[in-house]
Amino acid sequence: MTRRTRRTSKTSSTRSNSTPRTIGNLTALAASLLLTCLTTGASAASPDTAPRHLKVWFMWGSVPAPVVDRLVGEFEAAHPGVEVDVELQSWVGIQERLEAALASGDSPDVVELGTTTTPSFASAGLLKDLSAKADALGSREWIPSLRESGNWQGKQYGVPLYAASRVVIYRTDLFAQAGLDTPRDQKEWVRTTRALGRAHQADPGFQPIYLPGQNWYVLSGLLHDRGGRLATHDGTRWHGGLATAEAASALKYYRTLQSLSQAPKDRDEAHPFQYEELAKGGIGQMVGLPWELADAERINPALRGKLGMFPVPGLSADRPGSVFLGGSNLAVSARSAQPEAALEWVAGITGPEAQKRIAAANGTLPNRLALAREVDSPVVRVQAEAAANGHTTPVDPRWPLVEAEPNPVKTLLTDVLTGQPARAAGRRADLAVEERLNGTPPPSAGTPPSPAGGRAGPLH
Repeated sequence: MTRRTRRTSKTSSTRSNSTPRTIGNLTALAASLLLTCLTTGASAASPDTAPRHLKVWFMWGSVPAPVVDRLVGEFEAAHPGVEVDVELQSWVGIQERLEAALASGDSPDVVELGTTTTPSFASAGLLKDLSAKADALGSREWIPSLRESGNWQGKQYGVPLYAASRVVIYRTDLFAQAGLDTPRDQKEWVRTTRALGRAHQADPGFQPIYLPGQNWYVLSGLLHDRGGRLATHDGTRWHGGLATAEAASALKYYRTLQSLSQAPKDRDEAHPFQYEELAKGGIGQMVGLPWELADAERINPALRGKLGMFPVPGLSADRPGSVFLGGSNLAVSARSAQPEAALEWVAGITGPEAQKRIAAANGTLPNRLALAREVDSPVVRVQAEAAANGHTTPVDPRWPLVEAEPNPVKTLLTDVLTGQPARAAGRRADLAVEERLNGTPPPSAGTPPSPAGGRAGPLH
């Protein structure tokens, strides 16, 4: 599962706190009229018939508390007699907690799921099919790869809550001192990085780029740029795409960039946390998520005003590089005691106004790229530019098995970086990917999924 590392690294145990409620008054009536149209039996009819409690599970840090407070207040004002109980969960151990909760007789009504784990819960029959309401929820406007992440076998189970795209975080002061502009394509990126290294060659330990050997999200983007894929499905089974000419080209470029870094070849971006390395001050750039910039500044206040970001360069100047687009989905439990009210809540928080609030407060992307232009935030704008060529992992409930350690894509990277032939290493990785995707049948309806590992959120 993908974790927002800065959140979970500070939280070793499950957080389960009710969010304080405040009463909003600006858009309650309009929201009520709009959301009622989405349901066949509106729960706002009267206090006597409405459900008393709507239980919502959010992941800690996904939606800022003030935004949650306002949304809860507006919803409760529009639905007299309904109380929204928001429980904030830690990413640590969330897979197991979700499995147990969704299969229980006391299931939460709305849950936040990672983009790559949504199909596993859907295939297990633990989520409500929202296909009939998808158009009303705005599915045609959602970022395509996010819409795909919540879809299983042609049915929509997940509604995108937010997105986050990887960007290049760089030292604007060091670029300026070296007389360097941000690169426009991948060839120029290598030249710029080498020039930055030469400009600071007298600084002991300086790295013009920090690129861990096992950052497979970066490799996935390079592979997509070249027309390749981690795996493809022929209608019957999955085939790995890591021994192809496209993969060999992507690996060659990754090896070139990584050779300009002193990061370990057998570690990923969370071991150690790369923003902690950036905070030490001896790194010119890294590929990361926008909040990692803020994390580095928090650790080292001297960096404030010296960090910026630009989209990962593509093969040509007219198209940004493909980046792994992470995020979260909201889903309604198949065992929800009040599915109509749950759907209304999902519709409200994933609608345009709430999405702009979340993006402005959290620096994440709204589920519709068009909305990013309406958010006054350079962080959101750069992400939107990068996300225009975003992608996700193959959509299959067994994909989390691929990410389980030992992750074959990580192993492939270390093998190639330590001198093994790309094609041979790619064939070994393909065998492991295919075994994990084809060797275990998807969970049957009613059986909780139990992938080893997986991702829930945009990071890791």
